[in-house]
Amino acid sequence: MKTNLQKILSYLLIITGFALFFVNVANAKECHTVYGGGEVCETGELSLDKKVLNPNKNEYWDNIAAKDYVFAPEQEVKFSLRVKNTSDVKVDGVRINDDFDRLDDYMVYVSSDKGDYRAEVTDHKVKFDFGSLDPDEEVTVYFVARFKKADGLPAGTTCITNAAHVYSHEDSLSDSDYAEFCVKNETGKIVTGKTPETGFDLQSVLTYQALGFVALSTLAFAKAKAVIRK
Repeated sequence: MKTNLQKILSYLLIITGFALFFVNVANAKECHTVYGGGEVCETGELSLDKKVLNPNKNEYWDNIAAKDYVFAPEQEVKFSLRVKNTSDVKVDGVRINDDFDRLDDYMVYVSSDKGDYRAEVTDHKVKFDFGSLDPDEEVTVYFVARFKKADGLPAGTTCITNAAHVYSHEDSLSDSDYAEFCVKNETGKIVTGKTPETGFDLQSVLTYQALGFVALSTLAFAKAKAVIRK
């Protein structure tokens, strides 16, 4: 009797697991019965737009090339992340992960801004959790990072690509976007003095020849005096 009860409980747990699985799958789409029979299902979709602020223009750009603007050591960099539910169905469990590990060698995290959507910084990632997004709903969040001191950055101009990802595990949806920007570090450059002039210098050659002639003449005169004395 006890064995049969255990089997029944096991079957019930398996059935419950399948039921929960299909409930989660159902969240990924909405199905509607159409005239004449059958049904049409709409699937959710997310989009992500990552940008970086160009201080020279006070505008958020997708990428900032070195010819347009370069950051300096210890300067702050502001990022924007816009996520949007571009579908006609609700999307659950939406989250952004910014891969800060790519920036970790050059920058330190400073802060984030957007009301209830505060960033969580763990495992070299900047994370934002939005919960559910309704159809056509969008949210933009911001965070700030600062370049390290000059002695912690490579010399010269270095360009960095930073990636971010939005996803919903519940709805098996995701999207990614990137932003590139550059930093210039003057420390460590080799500075040399004035480059010596090169080429044929006639004056120097004549001077050396005259000095040599005087030395030889002096030596010859000394030897001549020695012979006369003998």
